[in-house]
Amino acid sequence: MSQRCVEMLLGKILTDENFRRSFFSSRAFPDRVPNFELAASKGLELTPVEKSALSNLRRRRFDLIAQTLDPRISRSSADSSEAKMQLVSDRDGGVS
Repeated sequence: MSQRCVEMLLGKILTDENFRRSFFSSRAFPDRVPNFELAASKGLELTPVEKSALSNLRRRRFDLIAQTLDPRISRSSADSSEAKMQLVSDRDGGVS
């Protein structure tokens, strides 16, 4: 099951901008240190060997690849903002 978690983690990093930002957030080393605790909180448990192998991942590389993906298979922070605005609009009876 662990290889599946690696694949799911890499897919989530590529297709979910908010997750990618959070996964690579670190006060000491912004955009450089993967947050494996965040992955675990999403049910993506990794072995120590996998964490070691993935520890050299860098956000910038994923950002570049993510830009090439079709927007229909990606979740951007803009999508989240639009979804939140739609929820507020729906809740308020269509008044923005």
